[in-house]
Amino acid sequence: MNTVIEKQVINLLSKKIKSVPRIETDFNEIRKAVWLASILAESESEKHLKKVQDLAILLFLNNPNDLEVLKVVYVLFSRIGNLTATNHLQNLVNITEQDTFFEDIILTQELIEKRAENSILVNNKPYLLTDFQRILYAKINEEKYISISAPTSSGKSFIIKKYIEEELKRNSKYCVFYIVPSRALINQVSEEFRIDIPNITVKNAFIENEVVEDNKLIYVITPERAIKIINSENGLNLPDLIFIDEIQNVENEDGRGNLFEYVYEEFSKIEKTKIITAGPFISNSDEIFKELFNKTSQIISTDLSPVFQLRTIINLDSDFISLKLFINNNIKYELKNIIKINNIEKIFDSNYGSGLSKIISTLSSRNESNLIYASRGDYAEKWALKYSQTITIDDELQDELQDLIKYLKTDIHPKYFLIYCLEKRIAFHHSSLSEFVRKEIETLFEFGIIKTLFCTSTLLEGVNLPADNLFIIKPEKNKEGLSDFEFGNLIGRAGRIKNTLFGTIYCISKQNKTQWAEDYFKANYTKDVKTSSSRALPQIKEEDIVQPSIQIESPKIRNVVSSLRNKALRNDGSFEKFIMKHNIDDVMKGRIIRSINNSINEVSIPYEVVKLNPTIDPLLQDQLYKKVVNDIENWVIHTNSNFNVPLKREEAKKNEHKFNSFFWQLDSIILRLNEIFEITTEIWKKDSLSISTSGICINAINWIQGKSIGELIANRIKYLSEDERVKPEKRIDANNPEDINKLIKEVIKVNLKVITFSVLKYLKLLVDILEYQLNDVQKEQYKLTLALPIQIELGTQEPVVILLISNGMPRTIALKLFDIFKKTNEYRKEEKVLDWLKSQNQIIGLEPIYNKFLVKNNFLKFKL
Repeated sequence: MNTVIEKQVINLLSKKIKSVPRIETDFNEIRKAVWLASILAESESEKHLKKVQDLAILLFLNNPNDLEVLKVVYVLFSRIGNLTATNHLQNLVNITEQDTFFEDIILTQELIEKRAENSILVNNKPYLLTDFQRILYAKINEEKYISISAPTSSGKSFIIKKYIEEELKRNSKYCVFYIVPSRALINQVSEEFRIDIPNITVKNAFIENEVVEDNKLIYVITPERAIKIINSENGLNLPDLIFIDEIQNVENEDGRGNLFEYVYEEFSKIEKTKIITAGPFISNSDEIFKELFNKTSQIISTDLSPVFQLRTIINLDSDFISLKLFINNNIKYELKNIIKINNIEKIFDSNYGSGLSKIISTLSSRNESNLIYASRGDYAEKWALKYSQTITIDDELQDELQDLIKYLKTDIHPKYFLIYCLEKRIAFHHSSLSEFVRKEIETLFEFGIIKTLFCTSTLLEGVNLPADNLFIIKPEKNKEGLSDFEFGNLIGRAGRIKNTLFGTIYCISKQNKTQWAEDYFKANYTKDVKTSSSRALPQIKEEDIVQPSIQIESPKIRNVVSSLRNKALRNDGSFEKFIMKHNIDDVMKGRIIRSINNSINEVSIPYEVVKLNPTIDPLLQDQLYKKVVNDIENWVIHTNSNFNVPLKREEAKKNEHKFNSFFWQLDSIILRLNEIFEITTEIWKKDSLSISTSGICINAINWIQGKSIGELIANRIKYLSEDERVKPEKRIDANNPEDINKLIKEVIKVNLKVITFSVLKYLKLLVDILEYQLNDVQKEQYKLTLALPIQIELGTQEPVVILLISNGMPRTIALKLFDIFKKTNEYRKEEKVLDWLKSQNQIIGLEPIYNKFLVKNNFLKFKL
């Protein structure tokens, strides 16, 4: 059976690469392998089931028109429970009781019964499932607490969404919290829900005191946005279901892992709610569930992906490419000098983008999609740009692509490198793309309009970007090698059952230095997930505990100490219980408890404020609290006659805080926050961005005033190329594409990482303190200050735009839409903007790319 599989792999490769010779397989060999497979199909071992599945997929791919082979393949798929794969057997008649193609009545009955067993009806629409999906769907309906471990391509998210869809139909009132680890996933998941369940409200932010009339709601949010819900008056009464995707992110040691722990611990207090967690290749999913929620969960797990992966190692040597085939967990075939490309090694060495263009054009067909993994965003851009310069496109670009290019030229910059790439159906994807552009690229890649995508570790955060081919050059992230777990998660993007039955992975090396690829292919991708607290606690030193967190060098120790102080301030015994349950020396446990309690003896800030900001050290929170309580008037924004006057720094210094302009009042507040929290140092260490407090203030004000990304970029270019205050060494050339693109990334990064994350975090703490201290009259007087966090988070001061963004509309579109809406009679009559949208087939005056988004996401009356 192994021999037949190996020969079929070679034959599959020969279909992709013509210079690879086919190997004839004797009919009796195939017959015997199929017979063995039919026996192995009854095994409970996933290793055996994978072998059967590999044989079935390979036989199908190599014989797509042979009816007898297709019948055998169908039987094997049925017996291993991968009926989803049978949807690809298009040349085979679907089995029904009236129309069978098997002469054996018993076999026919078996297949019919299995098909019925693995079918579900959701919202009156039938779906055919794998065994894993069938079991998962049944358990979700039966159990209250479930922990899922399954690879990226297993279809677990599909089942969760179908369960949600059915529950929304079945119940008159139903609310879901769908927790994702990144803002990029908010957009992707929200769009899928809006398309699949068009009449349900999908929200991406929780706004306190917002009147939500809908009884059926889905909140797609990050844990950061969940904090508002947890600490609101009625937030925790909302959810009937909490689904947490990519649960392994509780390991994150940059502070977010501790935040996730806090949020999930608060969720555990809701008794009525069903809680489901999911992640890939987690060997202790039940244990991590127990640690986070203190509840016992039903484990649903599989390591079996429903698709076949052709795993290869490319070796470049002078003018030739050699291939190693990795089959059955070993190198089985070495195809020496199988492809000739003149000077390929030298070309590749000079520029990966140029080398990749030669390699991809040789190994990938015109209709296949390609992902190229880059360890850094600048690598992704450089390789994509170089690659785009080496290929030609003969046919006209699709309308969707032309719309995106037009948008980039008008709303970002006409010399944006992404434009040159898109003109060749190529793109790059990393964290420094604007929200709307990133989502459009993902959509166009999914639909095969963009053919080749260079991307970074955003792939490891759960962003769903399956491809026919995955090319890996350097398996690194943040200058460190990927873990086996991360590598397994990454290669899960090669092949997705929805589109195809197989994907190909190419690990590229030079001069026979292939050991890294062999080691990764042989690795065990499963792992025990440990919370960031569990990982950091054994490494804490006593001297770390007594000082403010900003004086602690190690980020993970700094974050866990802040988290422990937060727990200790509850004063309900939970801190001591938390320490005692961890596997560290008893003497050290006692020292940690005593030292943490001693460190918070002088803290006077109320815990009601501290708990709203779980990632900020309570000692530092207390410093701010004491300053604010003693001098509230200098920590709020005052309206006055100078409020909108563009004062120079020298003039502003002469004024009292409350008589200064809005800019200089906010600048003063940010400066004093920086003195306590060292915000600019944090930004440099975390994001490698050098920015002053005044620079932060300028960007924050531009952002909340609703300036588009394009305006922000244009203003920055004009300032650095024309303003006389700019030093010669800092000046840029406004016509130089390199300078322009560097600024584009910088502006987007400042707003994504600095303004809407770091600065937001500390301004929110200030506002939380003010909310606690101010009386109702003062709250009305300083309402502008109290509104700052939501305005900075969403990038607008306009309530209508805030509403649109919180309902899942990208800021770019919401701003443009509001400019049109405020000129209508409906706006003057105070009609709700979402009701107005639902009465429109399209929005006149709005760019086609925006109208298409509104239609696709069911904001408009017109349906696709």
